[in-house]
Amino acid sequence: MSNMIQRVLTVCVVLILCLGTINGQAENVEDETVISGLVTDVEGEPLAGVNIRVEGKVIGTATNPDGTFSLTVRQDPPLTLIVSIVGFQSKRVDITESVVDDLEIVLEEETISGGDVVISASRVEESILKSPVSIEKMDVLDIQTAASPSFYDAISNLQGVDFSSQSMTFKSINTRGFGANGNTRFVQLIDGIDNQAPGLNFAVGNIVGISELDLESVELIPGAASALYGPNALNGILLMNSKSPFEYQGLSFSVKQGVNHLDSEVEDASLYQSYDFRYANVYDNKLAFKVTASYLKAQDFVAQDYRDQSGIVERGDYPRNDRRVFNGVNIYGDDVLNLGSIADGVIAGGGAQGAQIAAIRTLIPDGPDGNFSAPGFRESEFVDNTTESLKLGTALHYRINDSYEILGQYNIGFGSTVYTANDRFVLDDFNIWTAKLELRNPNFFLRGYTTQEDAGDTYAANTVATRVNQIAYITPYFQTFAGARTQGATIDQAHAQADAVASANQQNFLPGTPGFNQAVDSLRALSIAGGGALFLDKSDLYHVEGMYNFSEQLNVEGLSVLAGGNYRMYDLNSEGTLFAYKDPAAQEEFNINEFGAYVQANKSFLDDNLNLQASLRYDKNEYFEGQFSPRISTTVTLADRHNFRASYQTGFRVPTTQDQFINLDVVSRLLIGSNQALVDRYRFNSNTVYSAQSVREAQGIVNSGGSLADARAALEVPEIEAIETEKISTFEVGYKAFLTDNMLVDAYYYYSYYTDFIAEIQFIQGVPNGMTNDPAPFDPDSEAGQDAIINGGVATQEYGFDVNADGNVESHGWGLNMEYSLPKGFTAGGNVSYNKLLSQEDLINQGFRASYNTPEWKYNVKLENRGFVENAGFNFTYRWQDAFFWESSFGAGVVPAFGTLDAQLNYKFSDLNTIVKIGGSNVLNERYTTSFGNPKMGAIYYISLTFDQFLN
Repeated sequence: MSNMIQRVLTVCVVLILCLGTINGQAENVEDETVISGLVTDVEGEPLAGVNIRVEGKVIGTATNPDGTFSLTVRQDPPLTLIVSIVGFQSKRVDITESVVDDLEIVLEEETISGGDVVISASRVEESILKSPVSIEKMDVLDIQTAASPSFYDAISNLQGVDFSSQSMTFKSINTRGFGANGNTRFVQLIDGIDNQAPGLNFAVGNIVGISELDLESVELIPGAASALYGPNALNGILLMNSKSPFEYQGLSFSVKQGVNHLDSEVEDASLYQSYDFRYANVYDNKLAFKVTASYLKAQDFVAQDYRDQSGIVERGDYPRNDRRVFNGVNIYGDDVLNLGSIADGVIAGGGAQGAQIAAIRTLIPDGPDGNFSAPGFRESEFVDNTTESLKLGTALHYRINDSYEILGQYNIGFGSTVYTANDRFVLDDFNIWTAKLELRNPNFFLRGYTTQEDAGDTYAANTVATRVNQIAYITPYFQTFAGARTQGATIDQAHAQADAVASANQQNFLPGTPGFNQAVDSLRALSIAGGGALFLDKSDLYHVEGMYNFSEQLNVEGLSVLAGGNYRMYDLNSEGTLFAYKDPAAQEEFNINEFGAYVQANKSFLDDNLNLQASLRYDKNEYFEGQFSPRISTTVTLADRHNFRASYQTGFRVPTTQDQFINLDVVSRLLIGSNQALVDRYRFNSNTVYSAQSVREAQGIVNSGGSLADARAALEVPEIEAIETEKISTFEVGYKAFLTDNMLVDAYYYYSYYTDFIAEIQFIQGVPNGMTNDPAPFDPDSEAGQDAIINGGVATQEYGFDVNADGNVESHGWGLNMEYSLPKGFTAGGNVSYNKLLSQEDLINQGFRASYNTPEWKYNVKLENRGFVENAGFNFTYRWQDAFFWESSFGAGVVPAFGTLDAQLNYKFSDLNTIVKIGGSNVLNERYTTSFGNPKMGAIYYISLTFDQFLN
């Protein structure tokens, strides 16, 4: 850690030295241009908050509430002002005199935002119409008029976007297939800061993200973006940009009150409340600051899928009735157990009890006759689904001169919510904070930041329930069964006696009883590594990066060249609850270091109607070989209206911190990272492992009367090799144009193929003397050793382990978006997208879950008017997606098709700079789930009041 602190301090010193040099240069500047004036709309109404920026510099200002502005530029004319505000067409104004005190600028309203400028696609400003790749954008007005309760929910209405809603505040974004609850193939940046939790390697929704009042824009690139943004931007990247205090000054606040859980099966109607605050101020157009705060509290939606997933093809409905084996999706503590496996574990433990069980081992059945499950507990019975989110932020900006700006930024978020991984994890008092220092001008930036995570009192719900049941049900069940068998009871009779005794004992440990509460409290206070359920994670991330645009130095018309690089370090710290120890004796976990560099060149021809662009990036992670990521693209504009694009781009994913170093007991199996150090520690190459599926097939052969020889022949040995980075290559063509002055069309088609696709396999290993020792005389390769694994003659451990799939994994899809401006301010639009996995059978034949987790078809339709009568507006958005099959470590099953309608009506009190909005998400209250095992999302109805000093 001390080395990293030294690196961060070095960056700070470099920044300070830069400041001294730049200030010295600034003191010699004496020439200046003074400009003042008024900005109005075409009807002469003054426009507040209009951004007025000097081209090629950081200097600028915003208009006052009365539309006036003044600006002093330390440069002789000529110079160019860029005047812009969302909802109006931008304008360039040339200044040729040193004093201009009566400048009048008139902006025309823009009904369809085809003239947007984006930065994310090429890391330089460009028209969204001429972006070389597909890109979606939400601006301030889109955010302000969205019908969804939050801007983050509104992202789901963008073209091609999938949402996995694990709770009200924890939602994972994905595009173009292979979605996940915690999506490690999609990157989220807030002001250039990776919004991931370092120990998880994915963004935790927006629970500790950005305040809506401080959000200026959202840009989303679907598909690979590694050529400019590095590892893990495999399926897409989302960039959220906050408002500069120089451009958005004054006070803003919002109050939102609502209700959810109407007609709920598990909760009474409850209050939804959200509060946002932002204040920014500027001194002498040199120093600016802002402070932000957001708070949300609500009773979250509850996971309530009670279908049986105990291995049968047709999933049954709840209740369990008298079934001995029942494993409900959202019923916890009811995992399917086997009496023979329990007996083997007791025997392996030795002692008097082990000797007693060894003597009667032949009376204890393996296979289906030995299977049973404890009655579990529903999520609503013991999980507190109250969700809270508190986000605080501040930033200080200083303009050293007209060309350079330095800023410091600090944000912290606290939250409680629930998310789904291999368990339902309850994030309780979870927090993340980030701190950033950045120096920038229009041609370069240099930034360093850190992200610090603390899991708080987070725990695993199924782990809690299962370990309560170990005391309440499983132990008395096993003891009673063994005793009954010694007294001559048949297997069925012994099961009946065991259930009667265990069920009576479990009555003392039902949710709400002192026994249950005491057991849960003790488990939540004890880490998973120590046999409890507490999830500790205080992992940190440190990142330094910079970029420079050399276009001015090259001074070649139509040519731009930029280059950049970064260094990152993960410092893992879970106290052994999530990650393996690098040094078990010292209880020290692993660090991960990586760096990258890139260069991009763009050349325009034929009056900017033909653009060619090429990028190349190199990245190196200390545990993997270096990785090149090229991208080439072209855009062609015909008749000043029709924009065609084509690109070939690549991306890659470094196996996550958990892929590499996880060491987590999830009851059903032990998740082990694929780093070679752990492969050696668990002796996967010397103590032979067998695929879990083949072991179960072999056991089935024996249980159905087959021979051990036939069972041995069914065993399969998976290859345990060093894991490699996952790669993707994508070919894409697209078209974007105003077909008429009132109709915007955007369409694309892509084809992608993955190589070294990362997927999880399960395998079983015989471990009679503990997991870290090779057995003797047990030989897992001998016939006797294989027979022992099949018939329970040796204790076994099942593992979850990540490997690379063979061959290419192919997918393709297309999307179409249309927006039409109707008379009297009405706007209608919609989008449709199609995604298809072409290699599903190849993955299944290799023993992997396909886990494509994306509906083939989905569409959005909207109708809005921001002023259908004076000061009143509305927005209606309907979203639909097809049914699809979801597969993950939590479980697998069909996610039904659903459609949901969001709607809002708003009224603007212009004199008070205030908007009142009445609306709701899923206003028809049609319950739906977005992914397997996640909550049924219902309606949220709300009324909000937003005050904004610069509300036009």
